[in-house]
Amino acid sequence: MEMLRFYPEEVRFIALATIRRERRLSVPGKVLVRRGDQVEATTVLAVAEQPTAVVIVDIASQLKVPPERAAAYLQQKSGASVRAQEVLAQRRIWMGLRTLRARSPVDGEIVATGGGKVLIWTGVREIEVRAGFPGTVAEVLPSYGAVIETKGALIQAFWSSGPDFSGMIRIVTSGAEPLRARSIDPVAQGTIVVGGAWIEPSALEQAERLQVKGIIAGSMDASLLSMVREVSFPIVLTEGFGRLPMHPGIFRILSLYQGREAFVLQPPLRSDGLPGRPEILIPVPTESLPPPEPEGEVFLQPGLRVRLLREPYRGRTGTVERISPYPWTLDSGLRAWCVEIQLDGGEGNVWVPVYNVEILRS
Repeated sequence: MEMLRFYPEEVRFIALATIRRERRLSVPGKVLVRRGDQVEATTVLAVAEQPTAVVIVDIASQLKVPPERAAAYLQQKSGASVRAQEVLAQRRIWMGLRTLRARSPVDGEIVATGGGKVLIWTGVREIEVRAGFPGTVAEVLPSYGAVIETKGALIQAFWSSGPDFSGMIRIVTSGAEPLRARSIDPVAQGTIVVGGAWIEPSALEQAERLQVKGIIAGSMDASLLSMVREVSFPIVLTEGFGRLPMHPGIFRILSLYQGREAFVLQPPLRSDGLPGRPEILIPVPTESLPPPEPEGEVFLQPGLRVRLLREPYRGRTGTVERISPYPWTLDSGLRAWCVEIQLDGGEGNVWVPVYNVEILRS
């Protein structure tokens, strides 16, 4: 009997690779760049107009006809610009002695008709998509944006509080040391401060006083979220909420590139509607083209490096030894497939449900 395959979530942290990222508008617009163009983080790739509001006019009820018959009385087509009080549809009754009219309540553009209704955009705002990091336009996405390529490091984080941002990396603690106020000196002003473990409240206050560009740390207590909403800079957590040290591999990459500029990107929603992982990109000039970052999904199998997600082993890392050939009955009474993990640090092996791990790709 063929073994089942399990595909846990992945986390990537790579010291040097060729990285490509789609940067696209949410609605069709106009692309401003061409393939091969060199771009900076602030380069505008594409622009579009987006309605600030949509007004729905029920013409069927105003003309006193069933919805399926309303289209026969339309006076305007989809795409037409209309003014407030302009006639959208009309119908003569009483042998033509009286006319029922449906009028637009606003200035705008008709974007759709059907089901006895007319949809009107009213007011527009210009939206744009920027490159987000320096690189080369590898591919144009017609009407939407472009794929940008760069060479450097990539770190996928757990959570970010703010929009895209960038700044010079400044390491202020060791890999397992909490980020406290005394760790952040005036030299950190205008930089991205990196702390290896969790963030203490005093560190947020000190960072605000010194006007840092942002903070990257391993974790933070969820009770600080209200405080985070008040500070003027974004915060990135690589591990999650609680008191978890940053993964040594991630801290090693950030330390390797201390003094370089890092670019933090907020990814679009995934196909399942959930937010993707924030990403930290650190462009690095190289003479040769590094290998591309790993592609495709990887299924859980012996030899893979993983991180455990639930207590009592939350945040611990190790190597997959084997997967149970049949489901186990857990203490909770639930049945689940389990995986044996050899924990790092020589602390022995543990069995955990397969949905309690994530794959580390570096």
